[in-house]
Amino acid sequence: MAIDTSDDDDIIDNDDENVFANDGYVEPTMADDEAFRWRPASAPRSLVPAALRPNSQSASNDGAYAIAIASSHDGTRVGVVTTANKVRVYERDAQGGTKDGFFAEVGVASANDCAFASSADPHAMAVACGDGACRMYDTRMRLSTSVASVRAPFNAQEVESCALGGGSSDVILALSVGPHVAFYDRRLASAAPFTVFQDAHSEVVTRVRFHPERRSNLYTSSVDGLVCAFDCGKANALNDEDALISIMSTGAAVNNIGFCRSGASAGNDRDAVWCTTGIEEVHIFVAGGEARRVGVPLAHIVNARERAQSICGAHAPDFATQVDYVIGIHDGVAPGELYLSAGTQSGAVGVFPLVQGAAASAGTPDFVTLGEPVAILRNGHRDIVRAMYWDANAAMPEAARVPLTCGEDSLVCSWRPGEDNDVPPVDRTRPPGRRHSPY
Repeated sequence: MAIDTSDDDDIIDNDDENVFANDGYVEPTMADDEAFRWRPASAPRSLVPAALRPNSQSASNDGAYAIAIASSHDGTRVGVVTTANKVRVYERDAQGGTKDGFFAEVGVASANDCAFASSADPHAMAVACGDGACRMYDTRMRLSTSVASVRAPFNAQEVESCALGGGSSDVILALSVGPHVAFYDRRLASAAPFTVFQDAHSEVVTRVRFHPERRSNLYTSSVDGLVCAFDCGKANALNDEDALISIMSTGAAVNNIGFCRSGASAGNDRDAVWCTTGIEEVHIFVAGGEARRVGVPLAHIVNARERAQSICGAHAPDFATQVDYVIGIHDGVAPGELYLSAGTQSGAVGVFPLVQGAAASAGTPDFVTLGEPVAILRNGHRDIVRAMYWDANAAMPEAARVPLTCGEDSLVCSWRPGEDNDVPPVDRTRPPGRRHSPY
């Protein structure tokens, strides 16, 4: 029986473009998808010496944990977040050591995270605080007091993370506030957000980070196991539905995210985003090229601690018996040279290259695995290392290519070949093993 549709308002028969029509995009297959063919570049064994020594150390006298490192765009200035309600800001000398800096005080509140702006505003630094505020500092002034501040919406008392970006002039300040992301225009005197993303995440947002080259692209991570990418320069009225580019799932709470150069695309841009999870796994996703390709998985390093421990053997016996946590992913000299840092409870850090697994494992987590450590950082820290900054990119200044670490022993160490230094005395009465607190 024929169906009369002449009066059916739901059927549109005109010459307008069909939004569901194929626009020429062909879904990748195992033969041509980055997720199945990407492989890290071979890591030269001569990139870093087999053993590095701390040639520069600094310690606070307040016994505070040093829990995070943020770097300026060129690696010559760093902020070290501490549990003493302050951020220690250092200039780095030509050898990568930390020169005398200043403290950015946040009062009685905790300091949770800090972030620098890009080369468009290289002296701006934001600090996310535990009193519901984000404070701005001008590092040229070398003053402990902030130059501006904003308040989190919903009377929230914790700002977990912050980021500066939004375009070529870094006018947007993004804050993670519980499961939400709040946006502020730094050009306005108002301390209220101009918009809030409320639907992307269902649990606490742990990190917000603007892409270092594509400054309008914001990446967020959460306890809900998701990493989201947004284009904050795309929508006229900024909202999380229109701005959303991709949602990446890790299956576990995401602790930290950063950017690296996969080598899968031309140029020197950081075209991948990495994240570490609460079960000490690492994921790497596409973060460059076509928007539709953002979020394509490149690597999933399962059981990273066990893998690092199993390949050490006689090369690093202290790691052969114990690898306790994963710190992050770092760029080598050329795009695609990627390294994973992992540490022990006693403060040793190993640097492991990402290498290709067996060809038969293409398309599985085993296709990208870890190689023998190219560097062991010993005799610097005496406790858990919370963060490591290192970018060996040949285009970066020498200071950025010298590893910098901070830990729960109050120390900040830079690492180069050389003789052992005496380690400053540290209060050892505090309980160990607090890498995952606070967040």
